[in-house]
Amino acid sequence: MKTQVTEKRLLSHSLILSILFSVIGVGAGLYTQSQMIMFDGLYSLLSVVLSYLSLASARFMSKNDWKKFPFGKSIVEPLVIIVKYSAILIMLGASVIGAVYAILTGGRPVDKDMALFYAIFSSLACLIMYLHLRRQSKKQHSGLLSAESSQWLFDTYTSFGVLVTFILVYVLDYFNVYPAYLNYIDPLIVLVTAASFAKVPFVSIRMAMKEVLGVSPEGELARNLDAMTKEMERKYKMKESFLRVTKRRKLLRVEIDFIVDEHSLVQTIKQQDAVREELEKKLHSIKTDKWITVAFTSNRKYAL
Repeated sequence: MKTQVTEKRLLSHSLILSILFSVIGVGAGLYTQSQMIMFDGLYSLLSVVLSYLSLASARFMSKNDWKKFPFGKSIVEPLVIIVKYSAILIMLGASVIGAVYAILTGGRPVDKDMALFYAIFSSLACLIMYLHLRRQSKKQHSGLLSAESSQWLFDTYTSFGVLVTFILVYVLDYFNVYPAYLNYIDPLIVLVTAASFAKVPFVSIRMAMKEVLGVSPEGELARNLDAMTKEMERKYKMKESFLRVTKRRKLLRVEIDFIVDEHSLVQTIKQQDAVREELEKKLHSIKTDKWITVAFTSNRKYAL
């Protein structure tokens, strides 16, 4: 419960700061006529909506609705992540279209001094917020805070993109280098930034889709669970075993079906419970919420 309270408090802070940055960014973008600053401001505006979505989902998940949701609400987190990153991809696509149009129509003149001041302020503020949320997401083991920190990481990249853009524009203008091309730098940086952002949303959506569909996890966790099941099968002379595993952010769901026969060392309810107790102890080292189901049957068809 303490973790959920901390999670909601941090998401509330993120929401308030996102509102502040969106207002400053959109206003600065309109004032300086910079597409890059407008991109930054619009992303912050999108972050407001997405941060509220994260906060609402955190509140929903913290409610005790066991009768309505007997298997928990772990699917909510990957669904929220899919919605959030899909919205980011749509915004990136719109920004690319706007930047291409600007390039084809002669670029955009920009107020360099104001843009440079905004870029320095925005870069530092976003970086501090990203590092804070990233540290807390690891401490709280929260997928929502991790997704929220990713949003601030995108904001940080955008702000540093703005900073690099206007340092470049300022230097070129000061030394009067390629003055005819200065108006194209702003939309070109928008294109580069949008392209660099695209990978993380695609990867995150793919991973979240696997969780929604219940795809078995891979890697060391899967290997350890399989080895543990086979060890128990041999130890208690089970005829066969079937392991099913899914993982959704903070919830690991494990289902093991053991096939027993007259030679198995598990014949009574007490012996079955002893096996369950041993399995629970072996899984204790995995630091996440767990839903463990262990069944025993002598008929193989009930395990398939």
